[in-house]
Amino acid sequence: MSTFFLSPLTLPTASVPAFIALAGPEDSAREGFSGQAQMGLDTIYEADGQLRAQAREALAAIREADAPLSHLSLSPRFHPNPLRSFCYFFAAEQSAIVQTAGGSETAEVFCHKSQDLPRFIAERSPFPSQKNRFDGPKRISSAFLEAVHRGDVEDAQRILYEDVSSEKKRSSFLRQVREGQWEYHTWTQWERTTDGYRARQTISTLSVPSALYLVESSSIPTFFPPLMPSFTVAEDKTTIPLSRCTRTELWSQLARFFAA
Repeated sequence: MSTFFLSPLTLPTASVPAFIALAGPEDSAREGFSGQAQMGLDTIYEADGQLRAQAREALAAIREADAPLSHLSLSPRFHPNPLRSFCYFFAAEQSAIVQTAGGSETAEVFCHKSQDLPRFIAERSPFPSQKNRFDGPKRISSAFLEAVHRGDVEDAQRILYEDVSSEKKRSSFLRQVREGQWEYHTWTQWERTTDGYRARQTISTLSVPSALYLVESSSIPTFFPPLMPSFTVAEDKTTIPLSRCTRTELWSQLARFFAA
């Protein structure tokens, strides 16, 4: 059975990188962060100046994790916030998770039993029905990706509908897009470096309830989540290819990110 802190740590979103830095060598903790970001960490300490138990356990997992996985998603289906973000720090026994929602000024940090983490990730990933009705477009515009990457769900909805309707006049994919039943997900595996983290590899998908597509994009976050990242979209591409993907194929790819 999974265990969560009864009361997860709640931090200002801007202070999360400074919190993660506390898991590094003591002499480098908080170095380079603003005073305001550091002040946001006051709540992780007890009155006597010692770290709260929740903070100690989360930082222990972050310290152990060399290859964390971030997961950002955007969808009109998500309420009340269309943008969601998770960052998983895999450890042997108990892993740490940082969770944020678009527009929120706070983030939650909690721990989860590592053996149950794959199920936690799967429940928050787009696994449509087994119909695999691949009647969507073969490409989408880079303008759609740019709207997704800045978290603008209304602009993304408009552009995606225009993209699909120009290529697919009648399809279940078009109908589901028109109804706002699409999701965009990006998973990025990171590796720890001497001065922080850098992106190693990324998987992105666009899905509707009846089908799932891999997005063949080189767009990757340029700094470490769970803050809303800045992405780069190749300037020489005006359209991005989509390729069919079953939920089994997606899971086999994601499983490599957290396999022992």
